[in-house]
Amino acid sequence: MNEPVHVLVDKARRYTEWFELLAPKADKAKAHAAGHHGAAVHGFRLWSRIYPATGREGYVPLAFVFTGKTKAQRASRMRRLEQAARSYFAGTPYAGGDITTVDYHQALPVVVAELERIAADPDGAAGTVWRRLGREEWQALADALDNPGGDRLYVVQAEEARRRQKEREAAALEAQRPVCGRCGAKFTDVRWQMVRQYRAEHLNELCGPCLTEHYEQAKGARDAECRAEEAAAREAAEAGAEKNRGLFGRRR
Repeated sequence: MNEPVHVLVDKARRYTEWFELLAPKADKAKAHAAGHHGAAVHGFRLWSRIYPATGREGYVPLAFVFTGKTKAQRASRMRRLEQAARSYFAGTPYAGGDITTVDYHQALPVVVAELERIAADPDGAAGTVWRRLGREEWQALADALDNPGGDRLYVVQAEEARRRQKEREAAALEAQRPVCGRCGAKFTDVRWQMVRQYRAEHLNELCGPCLTEHYEQAKGARDAECRAEEAAAREAAEAGAEKNRGLFGRRR
């Protein structure tokens, strides 16, 4: 292939535009809404009625085989094509700061090879003679068309992002956990829930053990006070009885 780079870029553009054509009688509103959800829009487009499913994210791939006088010239043309056609093959980053993978569902996979490299490889076009634009390594065609940085990686990263989010939320919640105003210990989950549920209760500054100790001490004080009152009452009663016995004795 000796066509100028701008012609190859225009081919990528026209292929992409064709893949975006809606099928006859497709619901435009539903197609527009589905366009925000990866491959969901493909069912509304013409190409999916003509081509069988590829089994991979993205449109049907496009391949260019370069030839030319020198290896440097071929490499230069491939690099210029890669830079100029990036918007067609690069895919769209998924939302979320913890997600680095790419949504390739509405991207055009473009692979390139060199005729000279194919001729030199014992396996010919079945060898490691293909390079996916956006990557550096030369691969077999199936590997070049694979998307290890697409949906599979997204599943892993999304799960990891959820785990980290839960950890951040748990850490933020833990930072709010009260500490006991008496002993300085952190409240248990049960005690913290009780404090949140009964905010108007007094002694909410105490942890569970200290609250129990407080009530035990208060009960002990009340019991001691009752015993003292009972003892005082008995002494008063005994003193009264003794006094009465003394009075009766003198009368005799």
